[in-house]
Amino acid sequence: MKILITGAASGIGYLTALTLAQRGHEVYLTCHTKRQVKLVKEKLGNPINITIMKIDITKEEDRQKVLDLNVDCLYNHAGIALGGSIIEADMDEVRENFEVNVFSSFRILQLVLRQMVDKDSGRIVVMSSLASSFSIPFAGVYSATKASITSIVKALQKEMFLMGTNVKVTLIEPGLYHTGFNQVFLDNKYDGGKYFKDIKKELYNVEHFLFKLGEKKKLDSIVVQIVRAIEDKKPKKVYKAPFIQSKLVKIYSMFK
Repeated sequence: MKILITGAASGIGYLTALTLAQRGHEVYLTCHTKRQVKLVKEKLGNPINITIMKIDITKEEDRQKVLDLNVDCLYNHAGIALGGSIIEADMDEVRENFEVNVFSSFRILQLVLRQMVDKDSGRIVVMSSLASSFSIPFAGVYSATKASITSIVKALQKEMFLMGTNVKVTLIEPGLYHTGFNQVFLDNKYDGGKYFKDIKKELYNVEHFLFKLGEKKKLDSIVVQIVRAIEDKKPKKVYKAPFIQSKLVKIYSMFK
């Protein structure tokens, strides 16, 4: 299977690319910048079954490159996180968060999906988050982007069913994993602002403690779910991990 993974320079996307390549798939590991491409190439050397490319999903000319690949599976993994209070959020940063996580993800999905529907074959896998249904204070914008993409994909799944196509669309909803993403997010979310400055230190310390306590150090459990979403003959609509976190969010959703 020819598989394109966006935002795979590190973390879950990177490990998923390596895993799929080891399983015999032809993987296009894409990075946001040329520098990331250089670093990944230096790290991997001459990997088997992996082609490393620059794809900035926010640029239409980069998105159009994907059509020449004619992939069997698109795994939309690229994303960023904006932290901070709703009252003090910078609107340019809010727009950027939605541009990457929603609009650009939506557009590249749309381009590849049309190609797949025309040949009546293919699979779309989209990275969302448990945060799509569990909003966290000072992470409301990020949660909103993930809730948006989740709603889009769930509507798309129904449309694919009505169309009767063989193209499958699946969501991935991970919880907390230690990839470095959360730490960058936390370190930036209380910068500046006046409304919470008196409790900034306390909030920072509590959240760092909770993330340290809750984050899964190994990425295996979520990578297994992503591989299943790509390889299962009859994929589920949603794959979640870690198990305990997904169950806790489900219980929370029942009683909130």
